[in-house]
Amino acid sequence: LKYAPERHFTDKEGKNQMYDEMWTANWWWDTQKKLPMGSTVAPLILSSDKTQLSQFRGDKSAWPVYLTIGNIEKSTRRKPTAHATVLIGYLPVAKLDNFTDETRSVQGYRLFHYCMHRLLSPIIAAGKEGVDVTCADGFIRRVFPILAAYVADFPEQCLVACCKESYCPKCRVKPNERGELVQSLMREQPRTKVILEHKESGRRVAAFHEEGIRPVFNPFWADLPHTDIFTCFTPDILHQLHKGVFKDHLVNWCLQIAGADEIDSRFRSMPGYPGLRHFKNGISFVSQWTGREHKEMQRIFAGLLIGAVQPAVLRTAVAVIDFIYYSQLQVHTSQTLEGLQKALETFHENKDVFIREGIREHFNIPKIHAMVHYFEAIKSRGSPDGFNTESPERLHIDYAKEAYRASNKKEYVHQMTVWLGRQEAVARFRAYLDFIAARDLISDGATHLNSNADDDGDDEESVTDEPVHSNPSSPLTPSVSVKPAFPRTTINALNTQFKAASFIPTLTTYIRRRIPPPALPLLPNSADRFDVYKRISIVRPSNPATGFPKSVDRLRATPHVPAKGRSKAVPAHFDTVLVRVGDANENQHTKGTYLEGLRVAQLRAIFALPEHLRHSRLPNQLAYIEWFTTFRAPHADSGLFPLTRASRNNGPITEIIPLDSIVSSCHLIPRFGTKYHPAKWDSDTVLEECKSFFLNKYLYIQTFFELEQQLHV
Repeated sequence: LKYAPERHFTDKEGKNQMYDEMWTANWWWDTQKKLPMGSTVAPLILSSDKTQLSQFRGDKSAWPVYLTIGNIEKSTRRKPTAHATVLIGYLPVAKLDNFTDETRSVQGYRLFHYCMHRLLSPIIAAGKEGVDVTCADGFIRRVFPILAAYVADFPEQCLVACCKESYCPKCRVKPNERGELVQSLMREQPRTKVILEHKESGRRVAAFHEEGIRPVFNPFWADLPHTDIFTCFTPDILHQLHKGVFKDHLVNWCLQIAGADEIDSRFRSMPGYPGLRHFKNGISFVSQWTGREHKEMQRIFAGLLIGAVQPAVLRTAVAVIDFIYYSQLQVHTSQTLEGLQKALETFHENKDVFIREGIREHFNIPKIHAMVHYFEAIKSRGSPDGFNTESPERLHIDYAKEAYRASNKKEYVHQMTVWLGRQEAVARFRAYLDFIAARDLISDGATHLNSNADDDGDDEESVTDEPVHSNPSSPLTPSVSVKPAFPRTTINALNTQFKAASFIPTLTTYIRRRIPPPALPLLPNSADRFDVYKRISIVRPSNPATGFPKSVDRLRATPHVPAKGRSKAVPAHFDTVLVRVGDANENQHTKGTYLEGLRVAQLRAIFALPEHLRHSRLPNQLAYIEWFTTFRAPHADSGLFPLTRASRNNGPITEIIPLDSIVSSCHLIPRFGTKYHPAKWDSDTVLEECKSFFLNKYLYIQTFFELEQQLHV
């Protein structure tokens, strides 16, 4: 738990501020100044979302309201098993069929705010006067619970803000100006309260209609201390960006311009990569879309659009995907926020191409306008991953759907609350037993240590100064399996199955370079046999900024396996990798970036030298690669680095390299040209048949982050 705000910077000068947890953002600092000296803020994070309970038939629904606090780390809040988010109540899902069509909507708004007021009324006095709380560290603090964030989708944000859905719940932008990059005045809670009071008294208030306010005269947030409900709405990446701006709008616009057949053909021919979904039938035949499909499309969408659409369309698409990737960073800095804002500006500078092409008449779309508020929302409340609407949807399983299944489906809300109360009692008792068991274990361990210390033996003689050896497999250190997958492979097999046609001359060159004259090392010949491995494993460290966990990068070099019996044929996998080439090959296009000193190659064989060829100056495991050209200037509209296969005398340029020269795998997107349908390559052979590619920086958020950031020495 954190009890006070903090400020973090990436530089000593304090110019590049970090925005991560809520306590590193500006809201907590601003709120702390309003409270008495020594006070502790408990930022309340509310979320509510209506969910369907019955399946296949019936219309049973529940409307849970969840509560957590910003003092807890967001990684803990996201874990349902941590019980860091609690259910505080169910809102009624009423049909209100006793009201007319004209009044039913307004009455629904008023019912929601009445129920929320009943739920949150205890925090009014507590937020004003504070409450003495014994904290986890044993200290008693004066805690002020203050509503800081409300996680909800767009319709529910409008419901909470008491405004019509054709207006923005955060600012006073006019409905016909939502498609432009305009800085409108923000809604203000005191001002809105006055407008509602004047409207209730019967006065004519022009602002009431101009700002699309609903006649909810007693909103639940009216009396909450130190709260501005309009700034509490946090970015909704799932609904606003993945499903909204990207899938519902950008993808559909690009399909209309390029044609569904053209885009589908490019998706079908995309080279494979471990963990990358292959849309083998394109995207036109996907029947059910989820957030996962949207994210998978974003990983390759920008690259496959090159040549299929006009440059302005491509720039617009790249800006949207850049914005989405920046918004998903789990630790923001002043620099990443500048990148986020620049992507938004690029989108608005180029989006009019869809109007010129007759695809759109306007961009007055709520989800596009919501992008304007991301910059300030992140600076105010922290990175958006702490407020994602995917978390409440996951909680529905534990707090709504499972509870409903445990009922007899009649008067189910009461039964659900009783069942949940019992489940929470069991969970608390189990946590208590775990705490007692852990305490006893620590106590027993301390007793055991004390008894050993009191023994009369010569214990000092057993103490040695030998170092403790840690795991030798450090991050970015390549390793292979203990046993080779293809032992004693012949030169002919390497030439044909692994397509290492120049294996002997390339290995001979490598040995002579590492062991120069006057030494006379043994050289390979056609009778030698080599142990060949399927893959290289590289342990990659975690990155808190992107949420990238510690993982193993597996680089494959496996030949084609023909069908046998009932087993299907397995295509060949010769992955592309980033290789460290050092300062000797300095490239001005990558200087100062993550790609400085790196070059792309394709793995053909991973092998070990036979005993008679081994030497103290030669690594035991090596890799045979085929080079691509060095990085040229990035593509003007996509920002992706173009590549072609390096060749000499109508053949590939090959080299033998030690495994520790390989940094990581990479993914290449073919340069499809302007007209690719009908497809002339498939995903299994496109790497061999296509000659021109682009380096895919959208493979992971981690990849995007690395390639976008400049290196600061």
